[in-house]
Amino acid sequence: MARSRPAKSQGDGNGDKKGSSSTPARRARTGADAGSRRNQPRTRQAAQPPKQGSVTKAVQQERRGGRFISDMIAELRKVQWPTRSQLLQSVAVVLLVVIIVVVYLWAVDAVVSRVVNAIF
Repeated sequence: MARSRPAKSQGDGNGDKKGSSSTPARRARTGADAGSRRNQPRTRQAAQPPKQGSVTKAVQQERRGGRFISDMIAELRKVQWPTRSQLLQSVAVVLLVVIIVVVYLWAVDAVVSRVVNAIF
């Protein structure tokens, strides 16, 4: 079913009411159509000159490795390193938790071994 009049974004302003939405040349460029390449005329591109030299995979790996090291150093400079007191507090907390877990596992092992010895 054809429209009796074009939508506001499809009108070309010359009063032609039929078929204005069917031809891409008459369609108004709005929204996503404004930047798309489909609506732009094609132009011939100049031929690209051949590459003079190629980079081997070994050179690419070496460059990537050097970039990795420099990026790693840059990231390590951003780290907020703990002060001596913060470090000592963290070490104390870790040692305390390890001691608690060791005592708990020792107690469980002792109970389980007594039960197993009593059964067998």
